[in-house]
Amino acid sequence: MSRFSSHRFASSLHGNRIVAVILLLLPLIYFWPAVAGVNLLAMGDGWSYSLLMKALCGRMLAQGTLPLWNPYLFGGSPLLAGIQPGALYPPNWLFAIFSPGVAMNIVVITTYHLSMVGMYLYARAIGATRLGALVSGAIFAFGGFMVSHLDQPNCIGSLAWAPWLLWVIEKIRERAEAAETTLETLRFSWTWVTAGAVIFAAQFFAGHPQPSLHVWLMSGAYALYTFLQCERPKAWRFAIAISALTLCGGLLCMIQLLPTRELQMLGQRAALSYEYFSTQSMTPHFLLTLIFPYFFGGGHPPLYRVGGWDSWWLVKWGFGYAGISGIALGLTALTAGKQRRMVWFWTGTLFISLFLALAPSMPFGIHRLLYHVPIYNLFRSSFWHLYEFNLAVAALAGIGCSGLARMEAENLKRALIKSLGLTSALVVITATLYRFFPHRLGAESPPPPGASALTNPEAFVPLLMFALSVASICYYARRSGRFAGALLFVVVMLDLASCGWFSHWRTVKYGELARLADPPVVKAIKERESDLNSFRVIARTEKIYTDFEAINYQNQSVVRGLQNTGGYDPLRLFRFTDIAGGMDLSGVVQETAAWGIADQGFNLLNVKYLIHERRSPLGAGGELAATYDGVDFRAIGLNLTMTPGRSLELGSEGNPATELAMVTTLANAAHFPDQTPVARVKLHTTDGRVIEHELQAGRDTSEWAYDRADVRAKVKHQRGRAVESWPQEGFEGHRYLARLPFERSGIERIELNYLRPDGELVLMRASLHDEVSGKSAPLETTVLPTKRWRKLASFGEIDLYQNLKALPRAWFVEQALALPSREVLRTIKQGKLPDGAPFDPAKTALLEEEDFGGKPIALPASGVSAGAEARVTRYEPQRIELLTRNEQAGFLILSEVYYNGWDAWVDGAPTPVERVNYTLRGIALPAGEHRVEFVFRAPSFRAGAIYSGLGALILVAGAIITTKLSKQSKSLLREV
Repeated sequence: MSRFSSHRFASSLHGNRIVAVILLLLPLIYFWPAVAGVNLLAMGDGWSYSLLMKALCGRMLAQGTLPLWNPYLFGGSPLLAGIQPGALYPPNWLFAIFSPGVAMNIVVITTYHLSMVGMYLYARAIGATRLGALVSGAIFAFGGFMVSHLDQPNCIGSLAWAPWLLWVIEKIRERAEAAETTLETLRFSWTWVTAGAVIFAAQFFAGHPQPSLHVWLMSGAYALYTFLQCERPKAWRFAIAISALTLCGGLLCMIQLLPTRELQMLGQRAALSYEYFSTQSMTPHFLLTLIFPYFFGGGHPPLYRVGGWDSWWLVKWGFGYAGISGIALGLTALTAGKQRRMVWFWTGTLFISLFLALAPSMPFGIHRLLYHVPIYNLFRSSFWHLYEFNLAVAALAGIGCSGLARMEAENLKRALIKSLGLTSALVVITATLYRFFPHRLGAESPPPPGASALTNPEAFVPLLMFALSVASICYYARRSGRFAGALLFVVVMLDLASCGWFSHWRTVKYGELARLADPPVVKAIKERESDLNSFRVIARTEKIYTDFEAINYQNQSVVRGLQNTGGYDPLRLFRFTDIAGGMDLSGVVQETAAWGIADQGFNLLNVKYLIHERRSPLGAGGELAATYDGVDFRAIGLNLTMTPGRSLELGSEGNPATELAMVTTLANAAHFPDQTPVARVKLHTTDGRVIEHELQAGRDTSEWAYDRADVRAKVKHQRGRAVESWPQEGFEGHRYLARLPFERSGIERIELNYLRPDGELVLMRASLHDEVSGKSAPLETTVLPTKRWRKLASFGEIDLYQNLKALPRAWFVEQALALPSREVLRTIKQGKLPDGAPFDPAKTALLEEEDFGGKPIALPASGVSAGAEARVTRYEPQRIELLTRNEQAGFLILSEVYYNGWDAWVDGAPTPVERVNYTLRGIALPAGEHRVEFVFRAPSFRAGAIYSGLGALILVAGAIITTKLSKQSKSLLREV
């Protein structure tokens, strides 16, 4: 080796070591508060969902149990199939080794290592310098999108793999162009095909299907573009290798995909309405945050001080900020980047991603066309396309930075004038709008006083970053030495940190984990019970975004060992939510009648304890809402949705009133004729009378999107009196005030029944008002009837009740009836059989005629002898064992959710499991004593495992074959 080449090798090795140190240390430095144990990287969904579910998966793995079923939420629900827990994602297995807090911080921080390293490797593969590749890695990893989504570790875990997949595609392209035949392409590329297939599956296992879709779309578009750029026949060799990667990667995914698809088809995500599909789309004015990230406030102290004054979710999740320095360097790539193939692709990606992020704001009804694209139409939140924007800016910035170091001096000045001039124009326009026109941007609320001053950190900091970026880029262009490069990289990181380091990730302290300890009400329940698997609890509150740990709300039961009927998960089972009072994804019971005497849902679900949070009196703690026409309402609304066949009850203290006032709105109701009865209102007085009213479309309430152009053109009813409005894309949504007067009476409770066969009515607020005294009494959900709920204790604002009607975990019934599915649900909800006889679930089991497929219905024998019993002797997540005794042939009900894959054995012999009482399990038993086993075998998981095994087998076989071919080729060369 010559002295010159030896020097270059040593210099290269030294440079690689420096890069390796930077890639290792930078995420640790950025997240130093978490490394030092000050912060916990779990906020928002990271706290209320990811930390808890991953801890459950880790605990089950540590016990040697596959995390297939979760007994702690929703009366039992699929765990692995829910995908978001990320049960198959190897980094999450750290929860089986470390405490939840330590594991969470490690998983999140290493995700940013993964992001930065992958982007660095990809940028190097397309010809970027080391500095350019580091800039790309930093912008991708610490850009606004990845940092603002830190509270969803399964999301960033999936997105982090995208540049790795792009890197593999580039490597396969290199091999395809170097090879002479398709066989040689596969022989040289099979290692990369295998790596790509594993990455393809790993990002899906991370646990969020929407980012997986974005990664696949991005990678597919990149592969297609690369294919079109290759010369024939090399393009076809490349296509064959990519097809092998996609086939094997898809097969590897099946072990997760098949269970998830099965669960998805049984819940809300089976299909989305266009209205839901178009929610959480980015409005055009929010593009300003790409220059001033906190244009609409929302940054955290100590640097920022203006509160968020646009849509809360955009302020929290909508960041696409890639740095002013990143934009300047990206624009430089247009003139200074030599990789024209990549420049064109990433420039196109940049504009297309911004266009798609705007969703309904797109012209020509394009978004409605996208709604008909399969799979894509299963996801909302078009702002997710800001991810591709961040990725594109990162790639272009690396190309631009590399171009500055390589460009000839005579072209350098021209390139800088163009790129920095355009960057300056963007900054000036943004600053002008910030200073003079913030009221005209269509934000959700007007800017607070002083929000438009350029001296605010929200404006001053990006202006300072712009000045530093211009100076450092110009200095690097002139010098291009190590010091200039280091200075430029530091400025890029400061620019990114000025946004990301002051987002919400530093709001949760590590000590917050203490909140997961048992609160007093949970301790009280555990003191009363010796077997925590023999009953369920449910929590009830309307303050769902407050301190819900104290009431064991949502997913807290996972770490506390109590089985909860509620929970928080988008992929919940519809049948369960139907029987559990129309429970929404946040665990809020929508049907207030579910707490009453008639509804048998919670009794069937073995709900023994209710943890209830009382609402403070109106006005306490400054909770008074706006006053409409002299009627006061609470700031925290009821937010109850009524759909066809639904009813609800509101409780009152019996004080005299002269009118019922409600703030409501309609959805999917533009076709309702004017004065159409939407709901029947029954006011039950203290003296036993019933006062009836109708809530009418056009008079009392109206379509929420009444002013949207397409709705306005076809709406059939008048617009009610709007008292609450909020901006949407090009129109305002409304809620309307209804005032229903009556003769002054004491009101005990109010019953509402939805009358329409379609549409929805949303009840946001309701108050009784008395014109005589001038007082308003906000209504609550139904007062708990003492015949069903017995108060046991109080803990501050939290009351503990026992359900006196709760059924045990397993019991025998005296008879079984077969009814149509809709009648089964109606019978459970109303507590009456179709013939009007009372429905007693302790004695009668309801089967569904549809489950017999039109065949003659053979009802199981259902005798109950004196002393008959069913006792659970073993309870595990995927196995339940019982000992039963009944001198007659009987029908056993198990208060566990019915789901495909739960098989039963009686004394070792398989026995069919019937769906009973709409969502529970039942089996027929012969007379005598028996040992009954229920085992979750998850057929979709087993089928998926077979497909995944096939994918792995193809990869291994390909590796063996290509290795043999390589050896034969080398042998032939030696002979020649």
